[in-house]
Amino acid sequence: MRPLILFSVFMTALPLRAEVEERASESRTFPNARLLIVDNVWGSIEVTGYSGNEVQVEVAERIRAESEERADAAKREIRLDMTQSGDTVKVYVDGPFRCRCPDGEGFAGERGHSGYEVTYDFHIWAPREARVDLYTVNRGQIRVANIAGDFDIRNVNGGIELRGVSGSGRARTVNGALVAIFADNPKRESGFETVNGDVDVTFQQGLSADVRMSTMHGGMYTDFEVAALPIETAAQRLDGKFVYRRSATAGVRIGAGGANLRFKTLNGNIFIRKQ
Repeated sequence: MRPLILFSVFMTALPLRAEVEERASESRTFPNARLLIVDNVWGSIEVTGYSGNEVQVEVAERIRAESEERADAAKREIRLDMTQSGDTVKVYVDGPFRCRCPDGEGFAGERGHSGYEVTYDFHIWAPREARVDLYTVNRGQIRVANIAGDFDIRNVNGGIELRGVSGSGRARTVNGALVAIFADNPKRESGFETVNGDVDVTFQQGLSADVRMSTMHGGMYTDFEVAALPIETAAQRLDGKFVYRRSATAGVRIGAGGANLRFKTLNGNIFIRKQ
C-alpha cells in the first residue's frame, strides 16, 4: 500500500454522460484496531463508534462510464486497498489522480476527461476509543458519531458532521458546513475550519478553553460567558526594525481557560454553543 498522500490541488467534478453504470459492495472486518485511516477521493465516509474492538467496513462502489471500454479502464486503473498493520487499519483509494511525486506527497488532480467516475461510499463501525483520520474530496459528506478518540477530518467539496465525539483534533473542509456536537469537551488543542459555510460547534457545560475565531463575511456567536483575550500580533523584521501587525482573529476565554480552540470560516457564521 502506498503512503498516505495529502490533497493539495482543488478538484471539481467533470460532467459525465453515463452509458454504463455498475455497482458492487464489499464487507471486511479487522480485529484489535486502534487507528482507522480512510483516504477516499470520490464519495462519502460514515464512521460509527461502538463497544467492540473490531473495525467493520462496508463499502459500496459505483462505476459510471461513457462506454464499456472506459468502464474496463476504470476497473484497471482504480484500486481500493484495505489493509491492517498492527492496530492500524488503512483504507486507501488509488488511481491516476495520485501524484507520483519524489517526496511521496501531493495530488495530481484530473488529467483531462477520463470518461469514467468511480465512487466509494464507506459505512464503518469502529471501536469507540479509536482514533479516526478521514479524508475525501468530491461527492461526499464525512460523518462521525460516538467516537471518543482523537480525529483528523478533511473534506473539500462536502460537509463534515461530528456527533457524540469526545476527542481532540482538527476538522477542515472548503465547500460545506462543519457541525460538531461534543459528548465530552476536548482536552487538547483543536480546530474547526471551512471556507464556504458555517462552523457550528456545541460543547458541554463547564467548558474551559481559550478560543480564537475568524470570519470575513459573517458573525461570531456564543452563549457561554466569555472574557476578552489579548489581540494576537505577528512580528516582522523590516529594515532592521520589528513591525507588529494585529491579527484579525477575535479571542475570548471561556471559564478558566485551557485548551486552545480555533474556529475559522471565510463566508459564513461561527456558532459556539452550550449543550
